[in-house]
Amino acid sequence: MNYKATSASDPRANQICIFCHTPHNAKPQTVLWNRNDTTQTFGHYSSDTLAIHTDTTARTSSDYKTEPNGSSRLCMSCHDGVTALGAVLNGSAIEVNSSIYTAMAGAKVFDRTRITNSHHPVSFVYNAAVRDRLNTLEGAGTYKLPANAKVRLDREKRMQCITCHDPHQTQFDDPSTPFWVLGGTDATDAHDSVCTDCHTFVGNP
Repeated sequence: MNYKATSASDPRANQICIFCHTPHNAKPQTVLWNRNDTTQTFGHYSSDTLAIHTDTTARTSSDYKTEPNGSSRLCMSCHDGVTALGAVLNGSAIEVNSSIYTAMAGAKVFDRTRITNSHHPVSFVYNAAVRDRLNTLEGAGTYKLPANAKVRLDREKRMQCITCHDPHQTQFDDPSTPFWVLGGTDATDAHDSVCTDCHTFVGNP
């Protein structure tokens, strides 16, 4: 599966890397970053049935005002539903699909209205202490730390967008889950094996 912009008049639209990276005048967020930080706020996943911290103190979304953070924050510079895809940092805006003002829409947008209840949480530390607390609350063996080399946490042991999605490859050929990391060698199990690297679904059929 190939993802690329199309433009009849702007040849830069075919330069895939340029939408995220530039060799000159880059932002310091990550290597050669070519986008400004999103101006949107998202809040943090909150639920009475999920505790993504290691103590028993009640937490609210206001405790996590900087969420999403890390690499997930970089994803939001395109997936916030507001920022134009062609709005790169270095140089003029790139024309995308005949309009430099095209922004992502629909399922491609990180839905800030769902992050508090149904969107998979991101930007939280997932270590042995958190795993153990979740297993205490939801049943022994329900959660485990990822063992698959492709399903990875970031340097701070946080679960991020890139834990399940890799923007530099798309080995699982399914438009509904773009850039999905390939979790197994069996193509029929490649999608679910990513989920089951952390979730054991104890007691479920």
